[in-house]
Amino acid sequence: MPQADTKALLARLGALETGQVSDVLDEAGLPNHVLHPSIAGLKPHQPVAGIAACVRGEAALKAAHAAPGLPADTLESVCSSGTVLFIDSGGFTEGAVIGGFVAYSLQREGCAAIVTNGAVRDADEIRGYGIPCYSGRVVPNNGARRWRLVEKDVAVQMPALAGGSLAVRPGDMVLIDADGVVVIPRDVAEQIIGDAEELARIEAKIGSELKAGGVRADVFKKNPRFDHIRPLPPRET
Repeated sequence: MPQADTKALLARLGALETGQVSDVLDEAGLPNHVLHPSIAGLKPHQPVAGIAACVRGEAALKAAHAAPGLPADTLESVCSSGTVLFIDSGGFTEGAVIGGFVAYSLQREGCAAIVTNGAVRDADEIRGYGIPCYSGRVVPNNGARRWRLVEKDVAVQMPALAGGSLAVRPGDMVLIDADGVVVIPRDVAEQIIGDAEELARIEAKIGSELKAGGVRADVFKKNPRFDHIRPLPPRET
C-alpha cells in the first residue's frame, strides 16, 4: 500500500474506538484480535493508531558459543513515524527489556507506542515522556545482561484476550485507547476500517435517538448495528 494511502487509512482508524473495531472484527470472522489486559499501560493517554514493527528476544544464554544478539540500535532501526513497537520477550520477565533512555530514543525516532509481554522499568520517566507504553510488568532491575534481541521484522506472539496468543506481524495496523489494544491484519485493514466507520455512524444515530427519549429495544431494532459488516475472505493459517 502506498505511503499516502497508509497515512490516510491511519487517520481514519484513529477516529474510531477500539470497541467499534473489535465488534467489526468479531462479526467479520476474526475474533482473536485483542491483547490480554495483563499487558497494561503505564498511564492514560490519547488514542494511538499506528503500524506494527516487531522484534523478538530471549533470555541471554551463558554458553561459550552462544550466538550473538542483534546490535544495540536494532529497536531504533525498525521505528519510524507512527510505529507501534511490539517486543516479544520470549518469556523473559526477570528484567526490563525497555527503560527510560531507550523509550526516549524510540520516541525521538517517531515511535508512537511500545508494547511488550516482558517487563519495563523507569516507569515514572517513561510516563513523563508521554509515549504510551504497555508491558507485562514493571520491575527495577536491568535486563541488559540477562536478555538479548535475536530477531527483527518477524511475527511475534502476544497474550490474547480470547486465550492463547495473538500473532502480530510487521505492517499490521494497531489501535490503542482506554479500552485496550486491537490489532488489524494489514491485508484486511481497509475493509475492517470501512465497516467500522459505518458502525460508528450507526452508533451515533442510536445515541442521538436514545438521548431524545427513544426506548432502547426500539432504537436498536430500527438501527441494526452489524447487518452491513462483510465477512472476511478465507485466510491462510
